[in-house]
Amino acid sequence: MSNISNMSYRENKLAKMAGRAGKIMILLLLLAGSADLRAQMSQSLYFMDRIPQTGLLNPAHQQNHDLFIGLPMISTLNFNAGTNFARFSDMVFKHPQYDSLITFMHPDADPSAFTSILHTSNRISPDLYAGFISIGLRRGTSYFSLNIADRALLRTTLPEDFILFALKGNEQFVGRTLDFSDLGVEMTYYREYALGWSATVNERLDIGGRAKLLFGKANISLGGSKMNLFTDPGTYNISLESEFSLDFSLPVAVVKDEDGKNGGIRSHSDRDDYRLRNFFFNNSNAGVAVDLGVIYRLSDKTKLFGSLTDLGFINWKGDVHNYNMENNFVYEGFDFSQGTGSGDHLLDSVWQLLQVDETKSSYMRRLPARIYLGATYEFHPLINLGLLGRSELYHNRIEQAVTLSANILASRWLSTSLSWSAMNRSFTNFGMGMSFSGRIFNFYIVSDNIIANFIPDRTRNLNLWFGANLVFGHGGK
Repeated sequence: MSNISNMSYRENKLAKMAGRAGKIMILLLLLAGSADLRAQMSQSLYFMDRIPQTGLLNPAHQQNHDLFIGLPMISTLNFNAGTNFARFSDMVFKHPQYDSLITFMHPDADPSAFTSILHTSNRISPDLYAGFISIGLRRGTSYFSLNIADRALLRTTLPEDFILFALKGNEQFVGRTLDFSDLGVEMTYYREYALGWSATVNERLDIGGRAKLLFGKANISLGGSKMNLFTDPGTYNISLESEFSLDFSLPVAVVKDEDGKNGGIRSHSDRDDYRLRNFFFNNSNAGVAVDLGVIYRLSDKTKLFGSLTDLGFINWKGDVHNYNMENNFVYEGFDFSQGTGSGDHLLDSVWQLLQVDETKSSYMRRLPARIYLGATYEFHPLINLGLLGRSELYHNRIEQAVTLSANILASRWLSTSLSWSAMNRSFTNFGMGMSFSGRIFNFYIVSDNIIANFIPDRTRNLNLWFGANLVFGHGGK
């Protein structure tokens, strides 16, 4: 067989293998992000001061009731997400000829329709906040709060080169270095215990803070500083340089085969002595965080707001596994005269890249911290106009969003908010919030993109926050 055929075969074989693995990863991450796609905490909620949970975004906020008690399990439910490039309908859509649904990876799909929406860095960021306990109490000019909640987040970054390679293989990139260095995945689930305090310093200034004790339940962290792939135009040899790390804390064990290599993963749930409560009440991964806030009355009609939330970290110690992948891997093909068994050599060569020594060292991961800066102007005694900017700081990256809102006190029992937001390179996010307050009952529902909750396949951003509280006393301002 000719050398050209030999090179072409091994190039296509390796490209198909890597592409297949990449496609699976891309699809799982995109669908996980889209199916759950409901992310950064609602910005429309920030200026709705009749809702006790506004204090979660700015701890300086003092609720206008002397006491509130969040109904257990439903006081705060927040589902969010955003992606800066794709909608659900870009990934799953109707077959061009038949009555069936296909994905963008289907042979009959137009790959250019999907690749045309890609950016250099493509991100997905869903969040979940589920509150168990929420209590607030006024004492003089101070307000104290207690919140216990479970939180989960996913931050995924997929470089454009990685997606193109997975979809189309490396034939179009011969002689060019593909850069996968921006590839990153961070999935975290933790429980948060938070104690808050706010105080009216004088007639112009309110300040507040919240201290948080965190217990991590699960984490997967993939990232690094270098991952480059190059296909030599003369020999078609494929070389990969990588300096990546994979750390995870999960209730699993990595199983070794008889040769001492990584043979798979086994869940602790297979053990007779393991119970599900071992996972949900695991306290071996401790962390801390703080929220800080300020409200300043610039004039009778204008207020300035600033807050910093989730500045903290979790130290992962339990069920920890670490893999440092620092490799310079070159695949040089194989001699076809050796017969069909040579295909095993290709598989072994690729698998060797993953056979790195495992350690069990603790590691620390920071939370995505958020900075909010805003202002309101009292246009009418029952209407104020708001402007809010949000910046999320995570892994040396800043994600920004801006919201304009009109906040209306429609009646003693009803307050509403209408908003528009620019986020994740999307400018069609129209939000709405409503808070209903009876004699002792408060129910609220808020979304930064209300239409998206009914037609999620047409949007990049989904957001919904709702809950219920018991409220007592009216000592607030």
